[in-house]
Amino acid sequence: MTETGQNQTRLTPKAGDEDFAVFRENGIYYVDKTQYLKPLFVDTDSRFLLLRPRRFGKTLTMSMLRHFLEMDYQNPGDTSRQQELFRGLKVTEDQKFCEEHMGRYPVVSVSLKSADGVAYDDAFERLAGVISRLAENFSWLDGPELTEKEHVFLDRLSDFDYLRQPAGRGFAEQSLIFLCHLLRKRFGDSRKPVLLIDEYDVPLQKAAIGGYYEPMSKVIGALLGDALKTNEDISKVIMTGCLRATKEGIFTGLNNLELDTVLTEESGLRAAIGFTPDEVRAMLEYYGLGDLYEKARSWYDGYSIGGQDLFCPWDVTKYVKELCRSKAPAAVTPKSYWNNTSNVNIVTEFMPHLAPKDSDRMQELVAGRSVAVNVDEGMSYGTLRLNNLSSEQLWNILLYTGYLTLDEHCDNGINRLRIPNREVLKCFRDNISKYYEGKGESPYGILARNLIGQLFSCDSDNAAESLQSLLAGFVSLRDNATRAPHENFYHGFLDGLFAAAGDDIRDYKSQAESGSGYADITFKSRSRTEAVVIEIKYAKDSSTDLTALANSALAQIEEKGYAKSLLCNPKIKRVVECGIAFHGRDCDVSCGELLP
Repeated sequence: MTETGQNQTRLTPKAGDEDFAVFRENGIYYVDKTQYLKPLFVDTDSRFLLLRPRRFGKTLTMSMLRHFLEMDYQNPGDTSRQQELFRGLKVTEDQKFCEEHMGRYPVVSVSLKSADGVAYDDAFERLAGVISRLAENFSWLDGPELTEKEHVFLDRLSDFDYLRQPAGRGFAEQSLIFLCHLLRKRFGDSRKPVLLIDEYDVPLQKAAIGGYYEPMSKVIGALLGDALKTNEDISKVIMTGCLRATKEGIFTGLNNLELDTVLTEESGLRAAIGFTPDEVRAMLEYYGLGDLYEKARSWYDGYSIGGQDLFCPWDVTKYVKELCRSKAPAAVTPKSYWNNTSNVNIVTEFMPHLAPKDSDRMQELVAGRSVAVNVDEGMSYGTLRLNNLSSEQLWNILLYTGYLTLDEHCDNGINRLRIPNREVLKCFRDNISKYYEGKGESPYGILARNLIGQLFSCDSDNAAESLQSLLAGFVSLRDNATRAPHENFYHGFLDGLFAAAGDDIRDYKSQAESGSGYADITFKSRSRTEAVVIEIKYAKDSSTDLTALANSALAQIEEKGYAKSLLCNPKIKRVVECGIAFHGRDCDVSCGELLP
């Protein structure tokens, strides 16, 4: 596809295409990362794991690596295809590296990103499809030099209908190491194969969320375990993913695994995945859009890896593509492209599990500040289900998947994290708002309805307990910080809470700014025969007696006659007067009943 206007002949950039050859053969704009081929392949250990956030370009990087390394199986030594694909790119400036490694290796390259499903059988079937297609690519290895057992094994791997059955599991689990064995057998010790495994952890992540973690972790552990251990059939293994799975058995006994993560300080690969500011500026200028760099920067910049400032490639590419399609690029509003690619919204799932400390952290983040987190570079996907996660693990997931980024290294494993940019901030705010707007049978709506019932029942103790529970996990978007005036914070909390009650209340009024003579909040029951009047007080320090303060709020309702106008309505049969006292994330409630 070409953009319109002044650059009619230039193809628009592509987001989603992950085959390096497609970019090069079709003249699609490509951000040259080939200078990282050498540090990625030569300067790393024989077993190497590269962890980066989602949508950062891991798959395209692995495709680049495969196309550079993979030999011509029909004409070993012929590198004409590589010479054409990499012509003019930075890697060709290192002639020695190209002579030694370009087109010299058998390569087994597999991506596990599609090996997921709603249940184990579905996910395993997808995995079987990935493996059978991979095996079909190597069907030419079949020949008289194979033993009968090897011939049968290769045939089974290529048979999807067999592989997806329970009897095919053992073949699937040994597929990678078996294909590497056949390649070494064919090309000898001087050309031991390279194994590339992209998005190795996706099946584990999906399984943990989908509830079939145990069977899938055994399959993935067996599939990758032997391949990662030192053996004579593989010269190099390079993997990519988001998180390091430490307790799945994949890395058990593996002492030679080198790790490069979003927190690695001295990384020669810090800019290998992700767009630098200079690369983004060059892309925009290529399409005649250089004057929009600052807008792009404010929305999509802000990630920090090894001290390198980075943009998310997916966002930039989608944004530039939309600009190229528009007749008025300067009027195009940046969108949240990155957030829309996830089928699991971690922020929304996170909200019901916020402890008070986590709520304070979330409040600081949406206010644009950083928070201190004890970052663990190794996690078990077996605890990925949110009700099993510790507080620190939740923040770790947000970091490694790209919702947060490093702001500052501290001591003793503590790191300060922040939201990287406006796009991800919008993601946080939109999904926090979505959670609080949930009505009816949503988790938040159910809690709100329970509180409403307690207030209409004049149940002070349970209402206070419910409010404390809800307040512990509350994040305000109205005032953008706990440092804002207390009345803003607590009125925002109650307004959102009562809005979530849905049809359980009628005629809701929040009159916090109406001055004396009015209660802070009033509402009626569904039948409009009962009403609640609320007055709010705020304690300045922790030594304040919240019970006494709540009672004084209740007394103010009586003294000021806030409920009298309600009782003038002949439909109203009773009014509950409610004083609520707040301090921090603590509160108390005092209720009284007023009859006509």
